[in-house]
Amino acid sequence: MKTVLIAAITLDGKISTSSSKDVDWTSKKDKAFFSKELKKAGVSILGRKTYQAALAAKHLTPGTRRIIITRTPSKYKSHQVPGKLEFTNDTPKKIIAKLEKAGHKKAVISGGSEIYASFLKAKLIDEIYLTIAPKIFGKGVPLFANSLQNKQLKNLKLSLASVSKLGPSEVLLKYKVNYSK
Repeated sequence: MKTVLIAAITLDGKISTSSSKDVDWTSKKDKAFFSKELKKAGVSILGRKTYQAALAAKHLTPGTRRIIITRTPSKYKSHQVPGKLEFTNDTPKKIIAKLEKAGHKKAVISGGSEIYASFLKAKLIDEIYLTIAPKIFGKGVPLFANSLQNKQLKNLKLSLASVSKLGPSEVLLKYKVNYSK
């Protein structure tokens, strides 16, 4: 199964100013790209905070299966719609194994910082798509949670697959992830 991490970052590497808001700061072109990739994959894996922020901003792509990672999935039992909206505290490896068993070929890891780090630690990211936006937040949430130590990234190799412009001022970078044995 192919997994793609998709994120938008500022020039100073932030995905938002806080973990519970700021999902609506990129261009329409970036949002269109993200929506198109989600529809192609059919599955989005994200953390509870990102899900709640996207829900509040009405930025959820209809028709995609959403797997929400939370420490307390039982709290959201009444919200679950099997095959469409699911809450879990499974490990990244277990989530991917279940999706593969269900016949999925691709999943988008769509946030946030802790989820990106956990899938990268588990060596489950095949590609990374980054939109670089011409903004500087100064402080905020980094692309990868602070729990991702440099020693874990030391042997991680990325190969640039493509560079393209999204509108007049954003750049989309696509990388392939090459894990060392």
